[in-house]
Amino acid sequence: MSQMQNVERQLREMILGLEIGPGERLTERWIESRFGASRTPVRAALLRLETEGLIGRDGRGWTVAPINLAELGQIAVYREAVEVAAVRLTAALEERGGVDVIAAMLDSRDATPRAAFP
Repeated sequence: MSQMQNVERQLREMILGLEIGPGERLTERWIESRFGASRTPVRAALLRLETEGLIGRDGRGWTVAPINLAELGQIAVYREAVEVAAVRLTAALEERGGVDVIAAMLDSRDATPRAAFP
């Protein structure tokens, strides 16, 4: 994994895990020292996170994007629709194995600490 990918991944995890909160300022120097990365990979990682809408430019620094509650609500509605459809399709399977696989996946997810999910 490249230095840029490593910085990008770790920053994404910190933002999505709310270790770095919405509206919080980020500086390239802080990121460089935090992750032991040089300026070019840090800038590349920040630009990629900006295209994802996780951060935005703020003068000479960067700011973590605010949480959009309306968008979050829409995502929850779409996710529920997809998950319900997936469960219905699986339940329609004549083979019990499909249901067992999903049950095992759900059990595994429930046993995994929340921080492990992006």
